[in-house]
Amino acid sequence: MYHIKEDQRSIRSSQLLYAGLVRLMRERPFNTINVTDLVEAAGVGRTTFYRNFDEIEDILRMRNDQVFEGLVAYLKAYRDQHAFGPDTNLLKPVLRFFYLNSDIIELLIMAHRIDMFQDSIKRMLIPYKPMFAEFYGVNDVYVEYVIAMRLGTVINALTHWIETGKREAPDELADKLYEINKQKESPWLHGQT
Repeated sequence: MYHIKEDQRSIRSSQLLYAGLVRLMRERPFNTINVTDLVEAAGVGRTTFYRNFDEIEDILRMRNDQVFEGLVAYLKAYRDQHAFGPDTNLLKPVLRFFYLNSDIIELLIMAHRIDMFQDSIKRMLIPYKPMFAEFYGVNDVYVEYVIAMRLGTVINALTHWIETGKREAPDELADKLYEINKQKESPWLHGQT
């Protein structure tokens, strides 16, 4: 867990620790970084680390939560400016956002903790479960599966895009993936190989 107080000192300390962790992760594997290395890289004391975080992974969790707060605000603003319907390509604003904010995903991939990212998306989608159930025509028992299938697709496409250097423009990739999704049904779900 992380427990950052709302005072400037705690906020600044958490920023320094995040910056220190980023520097260290660019130099060596995440699992080789310890608290001593981290506080030295951040220029803060050991007590400062433990005042704000229980473990090093909590720094990634904090930054991931901050990015998701930004994503939620971005999606709300996007929704206010665009008409939504069954044919809305929701991948487009997600890719646009992460084109500029991919640092956390890159770090989570390096730390082998993309599950933190997945958990954040799941939490973000909880209020939309009834919409998924209605849109896909499934009851509450199956809506979790629908969400899991859609999230798997989005997360894997997003991480692959970031791992390969975001070569495609966000809108171009979103449009192409949306087009492909509408054209073909999965052969796995229909017994074709």
